[in-house]
Amino acid sequence: MKKNLTLLFNNFEKEHLGKDVFLVPYYLGKYYNYNVTIVFPKTRTNINIPSSIDNVNLKSIQCIGNSKNELIADLNLLVYLILNAKKIDCLMRFHSTHMTALIVCIYKLLKHSGKVYVKMDINPLQINLNYKQGLSPLKKLSSIIYKYYTKSINVISCETSLVYNKLKQADSFHYNFKNKLVLMPNGFDEAKLAKTKLKEKSFSEKENIIITVGRLGDKSKNTELLLTALKSLNLKNWKVFFIGPIQESLKEKIDAFYKHYPEKKENVIFTGSIYDKEKLWTYYNRSKVFVLTSRWESYALVLNEAKRFKNYIISTDVGAASDLIEGGKYGKIIPQDSDIDLINTLDGIINNRININVYADFQGSSLSWEEMIKKIHL
Repeated sequence: MKKNLTLLFNNFEKEHLGKDVFLVPYYLGKYYNYNVTIVFPKTRTNINIPSSIDNVNLKSIQCIGNSKNELIADLNLLVYLILNAKKIDCLMRFHSTHMTALIVCIYKLLKHSGKVYVKMDINPLQINLNYKQGLSPLKKLSSIIYKYYTKSINVISCETSLVYNKLKQADSFHYNFKNKLVLMPNGFDEAKLAKTKLKEKSFSEKENIIITVGRLGDKSKNTELLLTALKSLNLKNWKVFFIGPIQESLKEKIDAFYKHYPEKKENVIFTGSIYDKEKLWTYYNRSKVFVLTSRWESYALVLNEAKRFKNYIISTDVGAASDLIEGGKYGKIIPQDSDIDLINTLDGIINNRININVYADFQGSSLSWEEMIKKIHL
């Protein structure tokens, strides 16, 4: 009889179907032969999600209280867990938070034989190295919970070497994971790619296209940096595509850009949101260069997609950028908020001073989720 893996996730939306929230339990289920269920509170925005996709059960639960409130959503999931713990053979959670620690402890009290996997999905800036065991009742309780939590988990993974090394050096009971901590980068969905009609282009078949993908205008993404750089560049026969939803705060800046540089309207294009993966991947497949100007990221899955389709990567030193660029082999790290460095790099590419045909010995399948998931031993 198949065992059951259940992910408790507090804000599941349609966009997660193409991300690690869906793909990690899906591939774990395939690799370990689990029945997989993702449980999440029902909201107005996820009410139309199907009950099952690719043999993954998607179970929305009626939430008592405001389901958009993270604490209330997690408390509703905790109630679900208490009622169903005996049926769960492996419990999965994202983010190593106080609530995750509490949920894991309660699960292990209810089902001692159950296994636990936590995917941290953590920004290194979120790691607090100053947690210390205190004398207050709350600190003592926190210490007891975390000691039981770190003892109870079977595997906990982080996504980047920066986070992994930082956690290994952390002197805190919150991060006392010992040999349970695994470095598992995010992967690429090769199975989904195989179902598309995309034929991967060689470098000579690609076009002179630069792309960026994300929530355009969001403070974390720093889209303005790329827009500012483009003011000073002669793009010649190159085109730049900004792909993603556009925040209201950016729209005025886009209008001002086109007003002052009307000649660039044909070369600088905002596509809006593209949620269809095959359509989105078509842009990566056509392009030669990918730019990420973020101020912070936990991983930045877009970097994986860029590398999978052999885009030369220009990125600030966030998320997995350093890991994926591999010391300058597949791209370049630029300083935060440095339009000069970005201008010089892009100008070097446009005028053939920088070689961007760098993927001759790279196998895209090395990024697959099938390969990554093997690092998680349950």
